[in-house]
Amino acid sequence: MKKEIILASESPRRKELLKRMGVKFRVRPANIDEKLGQRFFVKKLKNVALRKAAAVAKKMKKGLFIGADTVVVVKGIIYGKPGTLKKARKMLSILSGTTQSVWTAVALFEKETGRIEVKACVSKIRMKKLTAKDVEYLAAKNLDKAGGYGIQEDDAYLTVLKGSRTNIVGLPTELLSRMLRGFGVKAKPIVGYRFK
Repeated sequence: MKKEIILASESPRRKELLKRMGVKFRVRPANIDEKLGQRFFVKKLKNVALRKAAAVAKKMKKGLFIGADTVVVVKGIIYGKPGTLKKARKMLSILSGTTQSVWTAVALFEKETGRIEVKACVSKIRMKKLTAKDVEYLAAKNLDKAGGYGIQEDDAYLTVLKGSRTNIVGLPTELLSRMLRGFGVKAKPIVGYRFK
């Protein structure tokens, strides 16, 4: 009997990546408080990913639930989704010309057995020095993305120094495919994937 997979996220980027991994799934947003505070700790990020999966699992009888959370970190400070134009401008001005760590935590929660697995991975990127025009352009279209940018559309501003590109988008497919296989679910990683 096939497991029912539920993605606890409405992120169009995560949905696209999971689809490209060959996984059949349903979407049920978690709608939890994702605030991590200002200082970065991997444990806090993992906890948010698990709380997302658990919040959706609580409303359903069975299934394998996927929760994920992504943040941009520079010098130990977290840069999440800006949410407003003013915050996006400020965030991008700070991140301009810096080397950044992009962290994603992924949690799997199997309702029937209570089995849980939570892992995190990091990628390093370099953002070019942004002009005032660049800041305005990026800020206007990336209010819902960690750091105020998206590598899938804003590749010209970023250089991947190390790690998974799909992690930077918000779902590290290399890591997730290994985790899913451990739960008996076939999934293919998207290695070296280039976004349109």
